[in-house]
Amino acid sequence: MGTKQPVILPAPQKITMEGDAVFTGKVSDLSENLREGIPAEGYILKITETSITAEASDDAGIFYAKKTLEQLQIQYGDALPCMTIEDAPKYPYRSFHLDCARHFIPLEELKKNIACAASFKLNHFHWHFSDDQGYRIESKVLPLLTEISSKRKGDHFGGNTDDTEEQHYYTQKEVRDLVAFAAEHHVEVVPEIDMPGHVTAILAAYPQLSCKGETLEVATSEGIFSDILCAGKEETYEFMEKLLGELAELFPGKYFHIGGDETPKTAWKSCPVCAKRMEEEGLGNFRQLQGYLQNRVAAFLQSKGKTVLAWNEAALGGNLNPDIVLQLWNDDPQDPGMKAFNMKDEKGNYTSPNQGIGAKHIAKGGRVINTNMLHSYCDYPHAFVKAKNIYETDMVPQKCEALAEDLVKAAVMGGEALCWTEHIRDAARLEYMIWPRYAVKADALWSQAQDRNFAAFKKQLKTLYAFLKAQGVQPASEKEFIPGPIESGKQMLEFMKRLGGASNADKYAEANREV
Repeated sequence: MGTKQPVILPAPQKITMEGDAVFTGKVSDLSENLREGIPAEGYILKITETSITAEASDDAGIFYAKKTLEQLQIQYGDALPCMTIEDAPKYPYRSFHLDCARHFIPLEELKKNIACAASFKLNHFHWHFSDDQGYRIESKVLPLLTEISSKRKGDHFGGNTDDTEEQHYYTQKEVRDLVAFAAEHHVEVVPEIDMPGHVTAILAAYPQLSCKGETLEVATSEGIFSDILCAGKEETYEFMEKLLGELAELFPGKYFHIGGDETPKTAWKSCPVCAKRMEEEGLGNFRQLQGYLQNRVAAFLQSKGKTVLAWNEAALGGNLNPDIVLQLWNDDPQDPGMKAFNMKDEKGNYTSPNQGIGAKHIAKGGRVINTNMLHSYCDYPHAFVKAKNIYETDMVPQKCEALAEDLVKAAVMGGEALCWTEHIRDAARLEYMIWPRYAVKADALWSQAQDRNFAAFKKQLKTLYAFLKAQGVQPASEKEFIPGPIESGKQMLEFMKRLGGASNADKYAEANREV
């Protein structure tokens, strides 16, 4: 009759069971074999009665074979059923994100979550450490970032009223330690310096980089702020080259993120220096001015050997370099859940400048990472960004139907699970929000199994929770992770209570209005 197939997450491409035979040796005697002919990061794990062999074409494949073996041991101990597993990833870019700017995440907590993510075969860590509410990495070439930008006078997020001054940052030694730790787990750290918006903390230390040069303080609450980098001043680009040059040394990986989201153009409208820059460069509007800024910054990073990523708003001017990878978080206004983040036309219909921006970028030869907030943003309640939506999502952006299938397939690099920390102040809350949802996203990005379906996935939750427990994280309970009506209502009510003040949706619409 044969042994029942094991639960492995992400689900492997193919599992062949070998009757009722069981391995009788020592798992520690695993044989590793690198050879050609196996897809990148893929592996073949063969368990016989007397041996266990992992084959791959690269070290990452061997690593993932071992992670699969660890999952098998959690289920069977050392008496492993004999089987052959053939596996390879669906997408090359499988990412997870953590925001350490709004609320600081200690180094050991970052490491624990990196290790857990790697166990589910995620391979990029998008590290958001610079925003309006803090800059979190020690800088030796721009020391005011450490002295001023890492410090704020309180915590007023989500209705909180704490006026206690706090200062948090990672030393360069800690950063190198984290990057090395991630590399051991075959995870590349992708740093992000958001610009030209979300820079209040930077401007608090270097106010001359804004259009007006006025003194600012590091923001103590969430929101979209109108003080942004001046795109006309040459000093802005000189500053960024100093900062990015220093960071490029700390982060030796391939990718670097330069932000570009939620950038109100109010300050640029009245800035003569920006107006002069636009005239000199032949730029027709302020979206093109943003594209010019992002292109210049990207060119510097590219000279350092980096592949540059940016949020989808960076491409709204139509002049973004197609070599920049576009990360899409809100390019589909037809999705009902996205309506609050889009605008209405004169007839009252929802529209968005982002609609189809991913498809347009692909048509120009660009590449994209699809992270639509409704299947990626895990700081939202489990009842809102649902496990089923994450599991079933298609990474191909909307409006790609007219493009050649091969072009789209080559352009879609993968996706990412994200967590912003405006309302997350400790490790327990962080782990509750992201697990098991990050594991679900990992399955969506890796698995090429032909019989994937969410109903079957739900039957595997007991085993999934055992995997998470083995990693030392504390996930949301099954009741909270896949909530019924009462629990859903409870989660959404709690979330709405945390939201206060001016609507971020209104601020977002203003940030993206054509000027």
